[in-house]
Amino acid sequence: MKQERILVVTTSYPYGRNEAFIKAELEYLAQCFAHVELVPGFYPRDATPRPTLLPVNLDYANARWGVQRRFIVVGSFLGGLWRYAWLDDARRVMRGAHRWENVKELARALYRARLFERFLVEQVRYANKKIDIVYFYWMFPEIAGAIRFRNVYQPSLKVVSRAHRGDLYEDKRSGGYAGLRQGVLAGIDAVFSISEHGRAYVAREHPAAAPKCFTARLGVDDPGFKNAQPHEEALSVVSCSFVVEEKRLHLIVDAIAHLLEAAPSLSVRWTHIGDGGLFEELQAYAQSKLGGRRAEVVFTGYLAQEDVMKLYREQTFDVFINVSSSEGIPVSLMEASSVGIPMVATDVGGNSEIVNESNGILIPADPDVATIASALARFRDRASAVAYRTRARADWQEKYSAAHNYPQFGQSLVDIASRP
Repeated sequence: MKQERILVVTTSYPYGRNEAFIKAELEYLAQCFAHVELVPGFYPRDATPRPTLLPVNLDYANARWGVQRRFIVVGSFLGGLWRYAWLDDARRVMRGAHRWENVKELARALYRARLFERFLVEQVRYANKKIDIVYFYWMFPEIAGAIRFRNVYQPSLKVVSRAHRGDLYEDKRSGGYAGLRQGVLAGIDAVFSISEHGRAYVAREHPAAAPKCFTARLGVDDPGFKNAQPHEEALSVVSCSFVVEEKRLHLIVDAIAHLLEAAPSLSVRWTHIGDGGLFEELQAYAQSKLGGRRAEVVFTGYLAQEDVMKLYREQTFDVFINVSSSEGIPVSLMEASSVGIPMVATDVGGNSEIVNESNGILIPADPDVATIASALARFRDRASAVAYRTRARADWQEKYSAAHNYPQFGQSLVDIASRP
């Protein structure tokens, strides 16, 4: 009989549009635990949450972002100064570059850790809630607060975290530092990286934490269909990401322009799914480079996951492309693989764990435009692309099926929560 109770700490889910891929995981966690409660760190006051059957606890977000925020932040920071070990972090910050930026990062980590510790005290000691495990969907500094609460008040509590990309790789942060990271890894019960690349990073940078760092892949549900191979003359390319700097979407524009220049008889249809801060700039760039040529460009804007699948069901694509400079392991590649679309991706983060020579083409981390164009052009030969499509679907089923990965991950959390 399920008895364990788990808090799942998110950035904002079920609010906002981020973290959409957590939905499938939560459905399986609800089958593993007697009680699953969501704790978003932030939510827009005027926003409507996405539908969920799980209880949502807004006490932490309200304390962190409420009308008395300034006083609470200062009080939590001062409390954090004498509750947490931060001197080694301060020495590292003062020895390195970006000192002011990283001093602010350390200060944020201290107040967020203390604030979350207070949240747990209120939930467990004053509201009499039973919590067996706190699961952080990202490597938040709040983990340090959960660890201290465990050490002081509830030794049986377990604290675990997933690790993705920006939350994990310190060298990808602008200041090269994540607040209280050493202490978090020393005290946490387990870290579940979404990629083998991430697990290896922890083992390399924090060897003492290696025995409690594991790979737990994300997954997507079986869509129940395969994307049909195009029959029209145009090469059909699709991409899916936020329109932000590290996604380097201008390179796709440049690669298509290069293709059209090199092959006068070729036409291309490029569909991009997603929006972001550079959306209008990308639209203007695509118009300047591809407008009036043999290219059709479709910007769908943001689409929910079910709408992405609807697009893959109704439209045909030759190849999915990802040219990011940094990745954890993209759910967008898993989705493309699940419907049998071959993939071209840069060799960054965990991309090589999805894309390989049998289901697509892995290109260098910093490719030139000709290399990207050449990789796309390979999929003009639709007869030979059939094998890539078959293998893409098979690789998804083997490695990134939600029905396989999430029950296994949920059981891992139950096993940790059940330890004496």
